[in-house]
Amino acid sequence: MSRITDDPEHSPRDCATKHRHHHSAGRRRLLIGALSAAASLLALAIILWLTLRPSSPRFTLLAATVTAPNATSGGIVRLDAAFVAHNPNARAAALYDRLQARASYVGVQLAAAAPLPPFQQPQGDAVLTASLSSSSAVAPAAETAEAGRTTLLLRLRVEGQLRWKVSAWVSGSRALAAECVAVVVPSQLTAVVVQGSQCATTLQ
Repeated sequence: MSRITDDPEHSPRDCATKHRHHHSAGRRRLLIGALSAAASLLALAIILWLTLRPSSPRFTLLAATVTAPNATSGGIVRLDAAFVAHNPNARAAALYDRLQARASYVGVQLAAAAPLPPFQQPQGDAVLTASLSSSSAVAPAAETAEAGRTTLLLRLRVEGQLRWKVSAWVSGSRALAAECVAVVVPSQLTAVVVQGSQCATTLQ
């Protein structure tokens, strides 16, 4: 025979209600704990980034040699360039990917046959080299039209992706562009030497 009691703390209905409340409270505690952990990790990441926020790299064109087509027969314009990538950050290494070089000389567009190899750069300087050429033979007129000038301009642009690495943490990719403009002093009819030039670097 079942026993019926009027004690509210031992009634079946109240026991079921207490069980549901206990279960809901447990789920709320788990949810609050998960949100707190996520907020702590986000705050730590923000503090780390603000503390170690890397400065933008700087590029400098060291030198370049342009081999122009013959003044009478024309031909391919070739450019061999060397430039420095400077990472000013002591705690963040720079990761460069898909760097592509292109240039413009006396109105002729030059491009590299392949992207520069990816590399990681700690604090300091890294020397990069690139060989570029026109996509087809250039007519003699393209060179002789500028032959009367004592100085010419060379525009060299390097584009690619940049990531920062701090210990084991690696940031997302950002678009990198370095624009170099240099004054070219002709030394011969078919070759010119470019002196060093600071480049404008932008990140997006």
